[in-house]
Amino acid sequence: MKQKSVLLVDDDALFVAAATAILESRFDVRSASNGKEAFLAIGEARPDLIILDVMMDYMSEGFDVARKLRQDPGTESIPLIMLTGVDERYDYREEVDESWVPCDRFLQKPVDPEALLAEAEALVGQTGP
Repeated sequence: MKQKSVLLVDDDALFVAAATAILESRFDVRSASNGKEAFLAIGEARPDLIILDVMMDYMSEGFDVARKLRQDPGTESIPLIMLTGVDERYDYREEVDESWVPCDRFLQKPVDPEALLAEAEALVGQTGP
């Protein structure tokens, strides 16, 4: 059976390396460092799951990417995990949740790698064989 694929979109190279090391035990992992690279990667090969950081080239880039993904019929059904450290930096968590951001899971950084793997497996399992 072919491995499911994950696109990890984050500009933190250390986090990408650590998350890839954990995720590649179960998934084919590709990465992008910003929204533009993410859309190019999605165009090359549609992933089964996208893990997306909120703050990359600008503070709300991840939110903008998530909204575009949800508005496009070709990508609207791809499960999406949003990652952010805004609690620590800006303390506006009350405004930022799943009802405001179109994603399937919203996880705070630093995220436990095993928890990230468990969330990824749970979401990809919902997409079928």
